[in-house]
Amino acid sequence: STARRDGLQAIEAEVQKKWDEMKVFECDAGEASDEKFMVTFPYPYMNGMLHIGHAYSLTKAVFAAHFNRLLGKKVLFPFGFHCTGMPIQAAANKLTRDYEVYGKPYPTFPPGRPQPLTNKD
Repeated sequence: STARRDGLQAIEAEVQKKWDEMKVFECDAGEASDEKFMVTFPYPYMNGMLHIGHAYSLTKAVFAAHFNRLLGKKVLFPFGFHCTGMPIQAAANKLTRDYEVYGKPYPTFPPGRPQPLTNKD
């Protein structure tokens, strides 16, 4: 049954509509006299296996942003992803080193195009 999924998606759509109406995630610099708070977080990128430290670091930044917003400050929390290609190159280099040290874990397939099974097989 998809009832649970459908219920969660309905809640998600309702909350997102409220956020849009309230402009929760839009930046408002306010007046010069308004107290401001900015939090940054190192852009996430693939340079190894994901671990609990990624979530822990991000959670602290999210908490700080939301807490300061509750205090009435004008909060800016820019977020993006790092995509220069270097993290991917680093991951490729790591795989190459791992293959050299531990061998290649991927399977070897016979050459040629696979043939479909027949009723005799």
